[in-house]
Amino acid sequence: MSGSVPKPTPKVRDDRLAWLAVRDRLRRRSRRRGPVGWMVVLATFGTWLAVEPGGRGGRRMADYSIALDHVTGYLNDDERARLRTGNVLPPWFLFEVERAARRVRRGRPLQEGRETRRERRRRLTGRVVVAAALGAAMVLAPTAWIRLSSAGRIVTVADAPGSDVAIVFGAQVAPGGTQPMPFLKGRLDVGAELLRTGKVKALLISGDAHGGSGDEVRVMQEYLVGQGVDPSRVVVDPYGLDTYDTCRRAHDVYGVRRALLVSQELHLHRAVTLCRRLGVEGFGVPARCDGCRQVTIWYNAARDVAAGPKAAWEALRHRPPAVRSPPDPRLERAIGP
Repeated sequence: MSGSVPKPTPKVRDDRLAWLAVRDRLRRRSRRRGPVGWMVVLATFGTWLAVEPGGRGGRRMADYSIALDHVTGYLNDDERARLRTGNVLPPWFLFEVERAARRVRRGRPLQEGRETRRERRRRLTGRVVVAAALGAAMVLAPTAWIRLSSAGRIVTVADAPGSDVAIVFGAQVAPGGTQPMPFLKGRLDVGAELLRTGKVKALLISGDAHGGSGDEVRVMQEYLVGQGVDPSRVVVDPYGLDTYDTCRRAHDVYGVRRALLVSQELHLHRAVTLCRRLGVEGFGVPARCDGCRQVTIWYNAARDVAAGPKAAWEALRHRPPAVRSPPDPRLERAIGP
């Protein structure tokens, strides 16, 4: 026959069109590691990257293929029309494919339709709960480590073991920069008491000479001298910028190996733990805080708990102090023979 009937163009199924539209994105997702995967990598110090069995990406793509075929059935007529004419899928499509693929991997029946509002609320609530639990663990785990490391090492002035030196930790000074705030005053009073009762032979006062509230160590030294403390028994470290630096410099710069540590009890557990980690065997002697409002104590207690992860990280890193100095013999001379 001179005229032949043209063959109809075969139609591509919607699930095939959807696969072509998202294949590259699914391939990238198949190679990603989830939170658990990265935890395994970190726990094995990267060894898992070398020994991990192959084929994970291929298995995931097979799961995606099954899930996509199923989810394509959720498309309504308008969404199918946009897929056929413009190769465009609705924003919810990939989320539902991921959701279905997880069920395929776990061997569970595929869902009958898109995520309901109730299921979405449950999922988001679960994520909030998990995030809160992880956040609490990140804060409370270091706090538990700090408390265990300092257990039995917080003592009163009367029960404090004899030592050559007491380290008095700095804190904010009062407005005007000439008098200590109640927190700092309580620490200095206990330090002076330890010296007067013969529990220690010298004081190492450590703080920030350029602190936001003023020169902490100058105020500390002047207050102690005003209380009748012999200036020759007081050594100033102006670069104790935080608890870690105070302990690290006490060990590295001033040669301290054993000391009484003076601060409020809410801070002492962290101070004892860090000093011990850095080579200074310490016992904490709690200071008073006469005149402190309860809200101030609560604030500082919460602040110290929040500082736990930083303390744990610094103890693990064993970083050098912010300001390095050569060995200083002044404390040895202050202790005397």
